[in-house]
Amino acid sequence: MNAIGETVQRLRRAKGLTQGQLAAQLGVSSAAVSKWETGGALPDVALLCPLARALGCSADELLGFRPELSAEEIDAVCKTPRALFEEGDWRGALEFCRQRLREYPGDLNLRFRLGFLLAGFGDKTKDEAAREELRTAAAELFEQAVELPDEEQRRAAWRMLARLYADKGEFGQALEALGNLPSCNQEGQGLRADILRRMGDLDGAARLEESALVAQLAALDHTLTSFAATRRAQGLNEEAEQLERQARRLKELFGAPAPAGCCGCEGEPKNETEV
Repeated sequence: MNAIGETVQRLRRAKGLTQGQLAAQLGVSSAAVSKWETGGALPDVALLCPLARALGCSADELLGFRPELSAEEIDAVCKTPRALFEEGDWRGALEFCRQRLREYPGDLNLRFRLGFLLAGFGDKTKDEAAREELRTAAAELFEQAVELPDEEQRRAAWRMLARLYADKGEFGQALEALGNLPSCNQEGQGLRADILRRMGDLDGAARLEESALVAQLAALDHTLTSFAATRRAQGLNEEAEQLERQARRLKELFGAPAPAGCCGCEGEPKNETEV
């Protein structure tokens, strides 16, 4: 029995219909329905929509088509190209990914995951041609993955897209991609500084790195001071004093940090979840 036949039989029985009753609704013979269900034949294309309506399902469900894979199914998909790449067959790995993307052209989560996979392959290979093709393919996937509804995934896609553009020497596009991240995002600032340095704008890179350092020092000072207060409230005075010494040492090394939250992007989250 084929997949369509199994679906027809399952839904027909769920509706409480006999093969003859379903056949009468569609204007075909009972034998035709029987052949569908046993795998002896497939419904004519012109009957797919009437058959779906009679069974109370969509044509996609009838055909067993799903526009997106589950997270577990995507995990399973990723195993094959990873194994192919480890065997040295990067072309086979890339073609496998492209085949799965043709099967699920609208699955942004699949594009997101395969984008990271191909970018990782590009970083690992010593073959310059392979590196270029794999990174180009990954960038194409992230260009679509930035439309994902999940904010953290979108940010991760923009970061990767910026890095891939920069690796290809497309610095203008890399900076444009970074413009989609919050201005106070530390990883985004680090990427921007790296791009400016590679472009020869050392003063611009230095300003960004100094700003990032100030923000990180302020956050660390705040955390140490707050943690010390919590330990003291718990009666753990020795631990509190150690944390306070660390905070003082930080000031001795770098001077008094700027107040936390001074990066000028009120309302934006200060950190992002790692993907």
